[in-house]
Amino acid sequence: MLIDVVSKNGNLLLNIGPMADGTIPEIQKERLLGLGDWLDVNGEAIFGTRPWINAEGTSLESIPVRFTQKNGLLYAILMGIPETNSITLQNLNLESITEVHLLGNEKNLSWKYENTNLTIHLPNQKENTLAIAFKIK
Repeated sequence: MLIDVVSKNGNLLLNIGPMADGTIPEIQKERLLGLGDWLDVNGEAIFGTRPWINAEGTSLESIPVRFTQKNGLLYAILMGIPETNSITLQNLNLESITEVHLLGNEKNLSWKYENTNLTIHLPNQKENTLAIAFKIK
């Protein structure tokens, strides 16, 4: 939900309800810590960003994608993990691309941009997360 809201220039209000003794219920704590862990790796695609021309799209593999931008960089956040070793982002219509990185792994990924579609070859190790983000220069 956070990714979707941010890509559309919104703000997400978290309703955390401490118990009478001030403790946070375990299930809420787990969710907050999980979100914090994800943001430690992918926060660059969230904090200080603005919506891109298209807030959302779908990959050729039918995975929903959300887009943000900051300082001339485009961020594409997959709302799922691809089952294959590549992903194709459709209809980007970019002038040029020089590098593509998986956030949390600054190694330049192998990619191909053709007819407004960007195919990114993923590292062999899949992230253990619900969403992964790419930085496109």
